[in-house]
Amino acid sequence: MKKIQLKKGVNLVVLPTTQFKTLHIAVDFVAPLQDTDVAARSLLTYLTAVSSKKYPSQQVVAQETINLYGAQYQTDVLRFGQTHHVRYTLQVPAPIYVGQKNTLLHDAFNFLRDMIFDPLVENNQFDQVTFAKEQQSLINELDSLSDDKNRYAVSKLRELTYNEPTMKVSSSGRVSAVKALTSADVYAAYQNMMTDDTMNLIVFGDVDESRIVSEFKTWPLVDHQEKNLQPFYRQELLETPHESFETQADINQAILTLGYRLALAPDDPRRFVALVMNALFGGSPLSKLFVNVREKESLAYSIYSRWQHDTGFMIVAAGLDVDKVSQTKHMIQAQITAIQSGDFSDDTLSAVKSSLINDYLSQQDSPTSEIELAFSRLLTHRETRVNDWVRAVESVTASDVAKLAGNVILQSQFTLLPEA
Repeated sequence: MKKIQLKKGVNLVVLPTTQFKTLHIAVDFVAPLQDTDVAARSLLTYLTAVSSKKYPSQQVVAQETINLYGAQYQTDVLRFGQTHHVRYTLQVPAPIYVGQKNTLLHDAFNFLRDMIFDPLVENNQFDQVTFAKEQQSLINELDSLSDDKNRYAVSKLRELTYNEPTMKVSSSGRVSAVKALTSADVYAAYQNMMTDDTMNLIVFGDVDESRIVSEFKTWPLVDHQEKNLQPFYRQELLETPHESFETQADINQAILTLGYRLALAPDDPRRFVALVMNALFGGSPLSKLFVNVREKESLAYSIYSRWQHDTGFMIVAAGLDVDKVSQTKHMIQAQITAIQSGDFSDDTLSAVKSSLINDYLSQQDSPTSEIELAFSRLLTHRETRVNDWVRAVESVTASDVAKLAGNVILQSQFTLLPEA
């Protein structure tokens, strides 16, 4: 992957392809994850999604995306390990297909430039009417988290699992922090982002690199402070697992969540073994959690595991009857023990690896996945070729999986229960 440095701390990757009939422009502002500014950065994405000086309302923004042949404009916040991301994306029809090769490309870049670099600000604060409306929108979104019981339980597990305070908070912040913000606070966060964050740019589509570089020359890009970002997070083993529970009146079933530490350095080649092990444990329909816990024993209505390479933790979430929580937890642990002892067939292992590879290859046909992968490579400074990735997964042996499973250690448990 070729990286072009437009300014200090401003990196561009152009990914030319004729495979799709769309053009994607993505801008990612990356900063160290800090609990104190997550809420402001999150609210910033709400404000810059619906307004700028040139397009001062959501209706005017929407009309301009229609003028851009039905463009899709989005803003978002994300977290990867110990980094926080404010991301802008614009998708338009490939200009060559709508007979506007030069005009549409230029107009698309101008629109995105105006939304990012010229917000609806006066006297060093965001427009107060827009601010109040979007602040309430974010509060409503965060409040609604408790309505999604699985997401809520996983968020509570996160708070239990991590020692570092910044790792406990969601990428969108807390309601209390959002309520305390002023429009001046958010504008200060915006200014910090524009000068301090690493800025990564991805353009994906049927484009010419030199033309893209010339378009970015019309943007007011400045040198950014280059920071030594530490995206991956690892923590020491807890002496005893952290456990907690909560009851709610509006649920009929329990949700059991478990957090397991898997002590692997970020660049450890055994990360491919971890992918296979997680798929065998609970990350696929062929997994032990799905086949044994859900199907054979009927202990859970839903159950899955997910390995988080950025944090080194594997989480399990299960929806089940309240009187089956203890039995299910023991059954989940029994599946890890079974993997540690090599209690799985070669056919199952082969099928799990094939499923992983097929899913990975299918992502190569997705612009969103390709852009996400490019951002990941810029952040981690690590690039694995497709063929190398496939070979690494194919080469994982049963012995590799069993041995690595011995490093899976329970660290946290949060259970959401219906009120008696």
